[in-house]
Amino acid sequence: MPGPRVWSSRDSTSRQRWRRRIFTVPAILIGFLAFLVLLVPALIVGGIVDLLTRRRGSTVRLAIYAVWWAWLESAGVFWAAVLWMRYAPLGQLDSRSSRGAHSQLQRWWSTNLVRGARTLLGMAHGLEGREALRSGGPLIVLARHGSQGDALLVASILATAGLRPRFVLKRQLLWDPCLDIVGHRIPNYFVDRNSTDNQTELGHIRRLACDLEDDEAIVIFPEGTRYSEAKREKAIDLLGTAAPERVASARRLRHVLPIRTAGLLAILEAAPSTDLLFLNHVGVHDFRTLADLWRNIPFPVPLRFHATRSSRNEAPGAGELVGWLDARWEDFDTWVATNTPEPSGLPTRF
Repeated sequence: MPGPRVWSSRDSTSRQRWRRRIFTVPAILIGFLAFLVLLVPALIVGGIVDLLTRRRGSTVRLAIYAVWWAWLESAGVFWAAVLWMRYAPLGQLDSRSSRGAHSQLQRWWSTNLVRGARTLLGMAHGLEGREALRSGGPLIVLARHGSQGDALLVASILATAGLRPRFVLKRQLLWDPCLDIVGHRIPNYFVDRNSTDNQTELGHIRRLACDLEDDEAIVIFPEGTRYSEAKREKAIDLLGTAAPERVASARRLRHVLPIRTAGLLAILEAAPSTDLLFLNHVGVHDFRTLADLWRNIPFPVPLRFHATRSSRNEAPGAGELVGWLDARWEDFDTWVATNTPEPSGLPTRF
């Protein structure tokens, strides 16, 4: 039998949660009030900056979105507090009803963040292969890691399809208070990518994949990080020592990183009859700084997602499984190369 679910091997103890939240929760509430008070001056200054730099409202749009984001974060924390008062006194915080209510909160939060980006930042996105989601779950979602907003966009896509996601995410995202609080009340795992105890991390990921319900999907970003040529070369060097038979496939990749197989294989082992959904995308740029984001508002190209579904019967046995996954990831790379759009000014809606 699987053991108890753990959300993080080092950050989910009561002490760690309170140490983090005693800073992040007041910070987001105070930040929202500060953004609100400073909005009018920011709009005046932003309008002047946009006029002088001939921007299409980039500064003004970003200022309004900052208030929208802070409001959603604050409202999400408040909503989570209401749910705690409803379920915790009766010892039902881990009940099916509570998980459903928190999943509804997650859906509201993610879809409204995306809706705000679409309206205020000029972000357009669409999904090809939507029929892959129509037959429902459970699903194992293998998503390309292209930007810092990937998890948010994937959550929104799955919510639209009526699926509740379980995410494998990096532990640094726990500093988002809404994601931290709600993410600890529904099944997720915040992985420590620098852990020296790999087996403990894999055991918790394996537990996360157990008992998936028909309206659930477990999401993993098997590249582990965003693409760069330097990261690709490092991954190839590591494979040369750990799995030399995979090097030839990895060298053929030009736009995505080779799959890190350990966490994915743990999920496949725990959910042996669950279908796989491969979720690719183009048009998402890695905005490392606020300046990068500002320069790309409104978004110059649409975000284009592509989903394909593989029945678990299509996947080979353990001996050939990694090779089959590498081949599918090469298909990912080819699709990215073929469909990466050129900036064309105004974004196009799907």
